[in-house]
Amino acid sequence: MAGQLSWAHGTLMGCTGCETVAGRKPAEVSREALDLLDGVGGLLGDKVLNYGRRSHR
Repeated sequence: MAGQLSWAHGTLMGCTGCETVAGRKPAEVSREALDLLDGVGGLLGDKVLNYGRRSHR
């Protein structure tokens, strides 16, 4: 689980960092980062996506 979360974090941070250093506007970078995060979320399994979620009794 930690490996998948680390991969998702590294992918998102790497993309955001490269685009920011390239001089793109923060609003554009953040919109694309959200799209990327949606795509990454689709690749992760339910066990990872529900990790740490508390159930209400």
